[in-house]
Amino acid sequence: MNMAYYAVELDPSTGKTLKMQLYENVKNTMDLRKQIMNGELQCTIIKPELICDPFQVVIAANKTLTSKKQTTKSVFTEILYNLSPSSNISQSLSKFGVDDKSKGLLVVTLENNDDKSDAEISNNIFALVKGDVLDISELGCTSDIRAIRKIYKISDVEYHSVDLLDSIVSRIAIKE
Repeated sequence: MNMAYYAVELDPSTGKTLKMQLYENVKNTMDLRKQIMNGELQCTIIKPELICDPFQVVIAANKTLTSKKQTTKSVFTEILYNLSPSSNISQSLSKFGVDDKSKGLLVVTLENNDDKSDAEISNNIFALVKGDVLDISELGCTSDIRAIRKIYKISDVEYHSVDLLDSIVSRIAIKE
């Protein structure tokens, strides 16, 4: 299997690396969601159509891991919560999390930088997904710009004068 995941070290204070892998034509989303809900998989699954760039997820993960307080039950639901401009937890999770019928997935794991067994855990999670692996560079091709603009309330004027990613990142950063 192709393991062309995207990896980036997060803020040094966290000691963590974020890994993400993009999939299409996924056939076992329901099973994966069930395992996540039962705490059997340490990851989050994001709707790729709402992500315009991997950096969007990196910012949400950094905010999650450097924040003094956590709003949701786990670090992985907190990433979904921090992606959303809404402070409504269930709305944030349902908007950015996938549903059982989703065919496109962005799977995100976190690893401790000093623990080599964490890399194996991420690879095992990625291997559980029954779908086609896409290169992370194709993430922008799966984005639904209209939906992203609606969620983040990005006007035509802003969209045409400010980089979309900058607009999104600023909203993630200022959310309390």
